[in-house]
Amino acid sequence: MALVVVFVNCKKSKDHNAPELYGVWVKGPNFGDTLWFMNKNGHNIMRINESFNPVVPAYAEKEYQFNDGKLRLQRFAPSSTEFYDIDSFTWTQQGTEFKVQGMQLFMFMSSSITYFTYHKL
Repeated sequence: MALVVVFVNCKKSKDHNAPELYGVWVKGPNFGDTLWFMNKNGHNIMRINESFNPVVPAYAEKEYQFNDGKLRLQRFAPSSTEFYDIDSFTWTQQGTEFKVQGMQLFMFMSSSITYFTYHKL
């Protein structure tokens, strides 16, 4: 009976693969080409410099979920708790390199043909 209770109460997290992204990811040598994925206060956080300016950086931290190769971001926190699918996310090399549409990460971009490839440091 106790064994059944353990299995019933054991639920998988919506983002049990989130640690797979933890670390520093870069797409190039310029300031602003870096994404940081981390656990902060029990939440999975993606940190990004939205200004691309080394003098006046504008860091934004967004909660993320990552499960079965699907990335989701909470873009409008704290006013909204909704997560949005980043459906362009694809591994180019599992665990070490991924490709994503720029406008899905950077709200100010309007080009739907711009993709970025990030690799893990």
